[in-house]
Amino acid sequence: MKVNTVKLLSTLLACFLFLSACSSDEENPTDTNAPDASTTQTQQPVTDHQIGESTPKETPNSREEKIKLLKALIPDGLTKRPETAEEFYNLPPGRFSGVQYGKQYEEIEKVLQQFPNIENPDPEIIELYYLALLGLFAEDYPEPEEIINRIKLASFGSPEMDDPRFRFKEQYNVMIVLDASGSMGNMAGGKTRMEAAKEAIRSFAASLPAGARVGLRVYGHEGTGAEADKALSCSKSDVMYPLQAYDRQKLDSALAQFKPAGWTPIALALEQAQKDLQSYKGEQNTNIIYLVSDGIETCGGDPVKVAKQLASSDVTPIVNVVGFGADGEAQRQLKQVAEAAGGRYVLIQDQKELEKEFQQAEEIARKWFEWRSGATYDALSKQLSQGGEILAFGFTWDQMETRESNNFLGAFLKLEGSKILDKSTITKLKELEKIQSKLIKQRGNELKTFLEKLNAKTYKEAIDAINQQYSENVKRN
Repeated sequence: MKVNTVKLLSTLLACFLFLSACSSDEENPTDTNAPDASTTQTQQPVTDHQIGESTPKETPNSREEKIKLLKALIPDGLTKRPETAEEFYNLPPGRFSGVQYGKQYEEIEKVLQQFPNIENPDPEIIELYYLALLGLFAEDYPEPEEIINRIKLASFGSPEMDDPRFRFKEQYNVMIVLDASGSMGNMAGGKTRMEAAKEAIRSFAASLPAGARVGLRVYGHEGTGAEADKALSCSKSDVMYPLQAYDRQKLDSALAQFKPAGWTPIALALEQAQKDLQSYKGEQNTNIIYLVSDGIETCGGDPVKVAKQLASSDVTPIVNVVGFGADGEAQRQLKQVAEAAGGRYVLIQDQKELEKEFQQAEEIARKWFEWRSGATYDALSKQLSQGGEILAFGFTWDQMETRESNNFLGAFLKLEGSKILDKSTITKLKELEKIQSKLIKQRGNELKTFLEKLNAKTYKEAIDAINQQYSENVKRN
């Protein structure tokens, strides 16, 4: 019996929840070797939308007033520290998620100044302090859905795949929808985000096999970030390189026509990307869309609604949403766009990571070319690719844990050094952070081990194993 993607995801989640629940609920504090996050202060980057200015710090007199102010700093819905893997990856990313403390310290410290100093805090108040910090620094940990989508990409063309989007078709098309708003001029690893994106696009397009097509649409490239130019900037999204075979001279010319400029009309760009592919119906075409953005929609459009329309269209695209140095707010919206389109979301920080994303489309294109040439599906290649993706999944989880821990430590230094909180309060928070840090690593290792066990099976066998484990868990519970 075939199992659809939704079934696969839901059963995987349920299975892993059982495994997490069986783990120890109590962790002892351990030492951490995280570096001093406050030693890498850099200039605050320009953004397309301004983070709301913090109001002047209140000076409440009573303990009750201070507690009320502290609770107001905790995001809605954040009521407890995450413990299970599901709670970690379902936790909304913090306001300053995804970027090191030193690269955004000015905005962070405006918020930290709002923390009230509650003397002799009991454990409940320490929890409130921690939750307020978590609302700032919680990372967007990868979900099982993400690794399943990666495995699906690795399984592209398998006879066992029940999602028609992942079957080989007569034509292979990749449409890149690129953010060219003003904030793409921010630095990313020694060059601007725009420079990094253009170089990654050049490399990707040149790697495609004969017969594959690539196109480039941009948005935010008109006007400026000024209010007076908003209407112009928000009304424009243009195809710079129409969907076609790779032509170096034409692509170089297209990439030279724009630079970081204005606002961010994501919804408009997605609407028009659907029109770009309208002549390439999903029945005969494998259509892949890469949406690359470093910020949220700033033109009043609804990119989530448009993404749903795109997913239900007869273009039937595979949608990959790439957040390029996106902050917590942008990550939340871009993730919603990916989910609405039935696709995947990933956060990247530099050119190397963007090229890695494009490499997946390159690999699919290679398989497609071999399929057209009469080659059969390579199950061994799929398994090796899955193994690599699982390793990458574990590395990403660990990398996010390290950044989250470092950001907490940077905040502790500020809170203590500026005498915002008492030293004894900071000590208690440090102990709590050590417990959470160890727990995050443990949950990541458990999930990675679970996925590795599935990798020894074929795609269908993995689904059957998940369903069997889920049924056994239900009976035991």
